[in-house]
Amino acid sequence: MQAARADTRNMKPLIALVIIMSVLIVAGLVVVVVTIANRVVGGGGAAATPAAAGFAAVDLPVPAGCQVMETTTADDRLILRLGSGERCNQILIVDMATGRLLGTLRLVPNAQ
Repeated sequence: MQAARADTRNMKPLIALVIIMSVLIVAGLVVVVVTIANRVVGGGGAAATPAAAGFAAVDLPVPAGCQVMETTTADDRLILRLGSGERCNQILIVDMATGRLLGTLRLVPNAQ
């Protein structure tokens, strides 16, 4: 009889640990299910917004005689490198969501 009581006393920490781990597993499963449900109902959240948003035709001013030599993207920006002439050494930065010109970098020779 005393051996049986000693065994149950030794099992109490193990039972408590199993209960705590079960609660953590259930909580994690609830978080996963809620996250999936929100993404299905919400359509993907903020990641889908730039793709859904668009703009019609936008005129981007490029100096006469200049050509687009290179294009690249960074985050939500379109970067255009112009060339073919002294005054055409420019980099244009455009917001891809709106098509608005954010800035122009003029490449000039170093004065040294």
